[in-house]
Amino acid sequence: MERFKKMASIDCAPPTARLIAVSGVEGSAGDYLAANGRPWLSIEPISVFAAGRWFRMRYRLGLYDRPVRPLVSYREGSVEIGWQLLPGPVLGRADWFGIVPAEATAVWISPVSEPGRFCFTIEEIEPLSSFALLRMGLAGNRARFLSAAGTRLLGWRKEAQENLRWSIQGAPLTAWPAYRDRLSVAARLDEFESPRCDWARAPAARLFVRLEAETTAAPIDATIAALRDQLYERWTLTILGTSDDVLVNGRLNSWLTKDARLAVQGKRMDLDGEDADFVGFVEFSDRLAPHALACFIEASQRAPDALVLYCDEETAEAPIFKPDWSAHLQASRPYVGRLMLTRLGYARHRIGLTKVPILEAGFVQNVLRGLGRRDVRHIRRFLVQTRQRRRGEQAVTAAADPRPARAQEASVTIVMVTRDNADFLRRTITGVLEKTRFGRLDLVIVDNGSTAPRALRLLRSVETDERVTLLHAPEPFNYSALNNLGAAKARGDVLVFLNNDMEIIEAEWLRELAERAIDPQVGAVGCKLLYPDGRIQHAGVVLGIGEGAGHFDAGRRDGEPGWLGRNLILHEASAVTGACLAVERAKFAAAGGFDARLPVEYNDIDLCLRLDELGFAALWTPFARVVHFESASRGKATFRRLDKHAAERAYFRQRWADRLRDDPFFHTGLSLVSLSAALA
Repeated sequence: MERFKKMASIDCAPPTARLIAVSGVEGSAGDYLAANGRPWLSIEPISVFAAGRWFRMRYRLGLYDRPVRPLVSYREGSVEIGWQLLPGPVLGRADWFGIVPAEATAVWISPVSEPGRFCFTIEEIEPLSSFALLRMGLAGNRARFLSAAGTRLLGWRKEAQENLRWSIQGAPLTAWPAYRDRLSVAARLDEFESPRCDWARAPAARLFVRLEAETTAAPIDATIAALRDQLYERWTLTILGTSDDVLVNGRLNSWLTKDARLAVQGKRMDLDGEDADFVGFVEFSDRLAPHALACFIEASQRAPDALVLYCDEETAEAPIFKPDWSAHLQASRPYVGRLMLTRLGYARHRIGLTKVPILEAGFVQNVLRGLGRRDVRHIRRFLVQTRQRRRGEQAVTAAADPRPARAQEASVTIVMVTRDNADFLRRTITGVLEKTRFGRLDLVIVDNGSTAPRALRLLRSVETDERVTLLHAPEPFNYSALNNLGAAKARGDVLVFLNNDMEIIEAEWLRELAERAIDPQVGAVGCKLLYPDGRIQHAGVVLGIGEGAGHFDAGRRDGEPGWLGRNLILHEASAVTGACLAVERAKFAAAGGFDARLPVEYNDIDLCLRLDELGFAALWTPFARVVHFESASRGKATFRRLDKHAAERAYFRQRWADRLRDDPFFHTGLSLVSLSAALA
């Protein structure tokens, strides 16, 4: 916290670097037009980055532009020699703490990921002294800082730099007030923050607010004053309900005489005959940021197919980061919030009435039901400050299993790759064949060259079970190829790829995975994996962690809710781990199976992303729990150099760079150098 308070006092110097359009973009002096989803600007001169020195670079993106993580490309001549993901400027500004490779002759940056006009500038590049790094490292992730020192002593330069980056980049969520003060941009209309569309002809918004018996004058003043300060002026506010409080009525009458955009209606929301394009709710005590409605309208113009738009919010002390549209998460834990604008025509069609009750929770539930990703636009800006706990909001707890009932049980083939490790293998096979309550089950074991006598005896004994098929594949280890071989022999409707180092602790685990997997909209399904000590090992994968992908919230105790309570509830994820992954066999075939060019690293993530491209989202469920002893099938790897499996990582990152920078089920303002929710 203290380091951010100190940095907040630094005044930005004039820009020390120029941005030159290189590819897919036109413009200059901060105002650009992107022709595609990866416009490249060159940061010049290269000398602004002192060779071999750490620095802080502060950059700014227009408030009406969609923030993603800027992508930096290090170039040596015409060849890319590396790239990095930067924090998303969700408050307007962001800071990057980095070091440019000594061999780099150019540094390019791609600030946005969609075509259209955007404004971007570099405000400051400040070298960091060794003392500053020491102070920041000790104030940040101290364990990572010590690891950086240790790997530096070993001469492992890249590992030391990566550990130091994890140590100094980011901040705990409790640092939000100072973080917000340091990076927020004042909303105003100027050349940098000029409208992207014609506001005189842009959509109008009608907001509704409930007046209740306990409503007092102060929150009325706060909400209406914030609305009247909006940069975007095409709005109206309809007050629903009445009050017996003389002071409240007097205050309302005063506001009504000051602004013709305010009106009072009965206790039912009337959608008939509206001249507005969007409708939505606020609550007295909500304080909209001055650019809130402007951001909604600008976003609606960039996403003309979106029927519903929502934003992030904050309390006085904490941010509420939200993912993009996640239907299962919304069903289990409504996260979209109150400040949500819905196209009027769609609202009328969905509600089916011109007058509806004023309970906005029912309205929100109705308009969101059945929507897909293209139908809902998430605005990654903190546009409203709400009360600390909204009325009716309860702490997240594990919900009852909402698994849909199926008329006929699907058949399942479990595919398991193994080599030696008889004790692990025996525990896993026993759990599958004896502790799993599931009727139509068979097991394909792919033996990757076991030589240990105990393992060979075990394999011969289980082969006598009619449910077991044993395949011998003594070639060099390739997780993808071996699992594809097992899948080719599968008989089940659903494939479950299962590591050989598992302990089954719940009899219904397989039923949960199978019935989720045959959902027509679902691709890969992952379960809650636990370490032997009961801590969480897998609760879904976040793209971009470590410049690749990582298990978010790994290491938390089972039962801890985590970010938005997701560790307790069903939710979408960009990917799930292949250690225990269920997928319908037909979908697996349609995606082409695992990619054998990824023999060890990222093959499961790659499969999930290819399934997603076909329209099948990955899903994580907490209602199936399995203990994972991890990596028994390919040996121990408690510490590895960054150059291990470097070719696989490079192939994966090149293929999925655009997805890694923008995980829709995470948030661009959250850190990628932390395994739990932290400020970027």
